[in-house]
Order: sequence, then C-alpha cells, then structure tokens
Amino acid sequence: MTAKQHELLSAFVDGELNSQELDELLALMSTNDNARADYQRYQLSSDVLRGYTNRSQPVDLTARISAALADEPVHQLNGHETKKASVLKLPDWFWKQTAGLAAAASIGALAVVGVLNQPQTAVTPELAQADAVQTQTAVAASPNRWTVGEQEVEDRLNNYLVDHNEYAGASGLFSYARVVSYGEE
Repeated sequence: MTAKQHELLSAFVDGELNSQELDELLALMSTNDNARADYQRYQLSSDVLRGYTNRSQPVDLTARISAALADEPVHQLNGHETKKASVLKLPDWFWKQTAGLAAAASIGALAVVGVLNQPQTAVTPELAQADAVQTQTAVAASPNRWTVGEQEVEDRLNNYLVDHNEYAGASGLFSYARVVSYGEE
C-alpha cells in the first residue's frame, strides 16, 4: 500500500473523508486484503485511544502465543560444537600496579572526605572589627638638624637621609616631603 492509501484509511477512521475519497477507499478495500487488515488495526487503535473498548473482557494472549510456539519449527544444531570462552590472563605486574593505583585512589578519597568533614571555623566579629580599625601610623619626621660639630659629617648624614628617603617609598607616604627644601636655610 502507498502512503496516500494509508492516509485515506486514517482519514476514514477519523471521519474526515469527502465523497470522492470515500469511493476511492471503498474500491481499494474491496480488492485489497492488506487494506482491510490495516483498517481493522487503525479502527482498533482509534477505539482504544477514544476509550470505546470494553475493559471487562481480559485479553488472553497466552493461548495465541502457545499456538504460535507450537507451530514454530524446531531448529537443532547438528555437528556444531560450542566453544568455551577463553579467560584473558593478565601478567602479575599488571595486578600489582592496579592494586597500587586502587590503594592510592582510596587514600586520596579518604583525604578528600576528611577535608570536607572538618568543622568550619568562623571569624569572630571582635577580630574582624579589630582588623578594620587598624591603621597605618607614620613616624613624624625629625628636623633636619644634626648635633654634630663638623660640617662634613653633617653633610654626609644628610646625604644618607636623602638616600634613605629615596629608597623607603614602601611606607606609602611621600618620602621626599621632609627634604624638599634640602640645601636651603
């Protein structure tokens, strides 16, 4: 049967055929046994989907299955010997490595479970507040006066101070602020 003929059968079961298509389907069903069998299947499916079947009658499939099995020819294998499955023999080193890998995996799993089961310690609000209150303090700059009697030593100390302030920028303060007027008095 063609797809168009199957569509005609389906439309007939659904009640959607016009008169011309109905005449075509009746001519097909009068000559084609397959079309009649397909119609019966389509109609049964439609009745089941719409709930028109009688549910009080149980369907006994066991008699039909038993009859079909009785009619089935028996096939016997003569002269054919079944082969036994061969077991794959792996070397001993393979099993040693596998056992080592399994042991390492189990230890790793235990470590993960141990880490996950540790109690979580929370930071107390007092400590968190203490961290927020801390500020960076700066030492007040000492005046650029030395209590040294020799001018050469005072100049040398001033050079040390300038060098120190140049390389001590990590404090976050402007290290050059106290020696801006170096050399002027």
